Amino acid sequence: MIIDTHVHIWKRSMYPDVIMDSYLEPLVLLDALYFKGGPGGKDWLTSETDEKELIQNMEVAKIDRSVILPLDFGMVGPTKQGVEEFNDWIFESCLPYPDKLVPFIGIDPQRGETAIRLVEKYIKKFDARGVKVYPPTGWRPNEERMRPFWKLLDDHAMVVVTHSGAVWGPLNEELSRPSYYSPVLQRHERLKLVIAHMGGKFREEMFPLLAKHHNAYSDCSALQGWLPSNPEMVVSRLKEAAERIPERIFFGTDWPLFELAYSQPYFIELIRTQPWGSEEMKERLFSGNFLRMMKR
Repeated sequence: MIIDTHVHIWKRSMYPDVIMDSYLEPLVLLDALYFKGGPGGKDWLTSETDEKELIQNMEVAKIDRSVILPLDFGMVGPTKQGVEEFNDWIFESCLPYPDKLVPFIGIDPQRGETAIRLVEKYIKKFDARGVKVYPPTGWRPNEERMRPFWKLLDDHAMVVVTHSGAVWGPLNEELSRPSYYSPVLQRHERLKLVIAHMGGKFREEMFPLLAKHHNAYSDCSALQGWLPSNPEMVVSRLKEAAERIPERIFFGTDWPLFELAYSQPYFIELIRTQPWGSEEMKERLFSGNFLRMMKR
């Protein structure tokens, strides 16, 4: 079984222009350089993805399940549609595919009581299992004002996926350091935290965090950003994870951000064939570790 634990579907109207333009700029440049509008003539600046497109990609890549992570950037700039409408769309779009798609809640804790209300809504209505957060929008996880949010997630033993590493546009990269989560994890032991992208440029902070806290994990999403130019780097990072956090690392792709550079099927094939870990370790990465974490 293969579970992609880090996937996005989006509507342009639900993200501020300044965010979408910043994140899609590399795809636009790559498209112009190599594909000149193809394959498919996709206009990345106005592009949207949906569950049907994702399901088609999953079938090609032989991915069994995908965890959907909405991103709430509404505190950074104006959006044409609100965060509740966005999350409603995410959960309702995933409903026809209960064995394929696992939607998480996308919410900025800076929304305070609104964030708490929406988390409670999606737990009650859809049995939501997790939340995606993005500290570079302007907050630190260890701030006092965040305590009610973490307490709620701890009460429900929720999974929290947090960004770590590089950011673009008007976001604050410094706020994505994994170390800010240490007091949160110590205070809330039922909460399960996933540091995305193996911590990115802060990965040396991530490993001590995972060593200290049993409820901290990571994923390998975005590693294919180094492909095909630097496969040795990708293999070395996977080997490092196998040696240092063999029970705490999940497979993820950050779909669709790297599909032009190195698509899901090729990334999976690289992981299967390169000698970075045993066959047992590869099974753990692809699904075993995540399934164990999700057990109630």
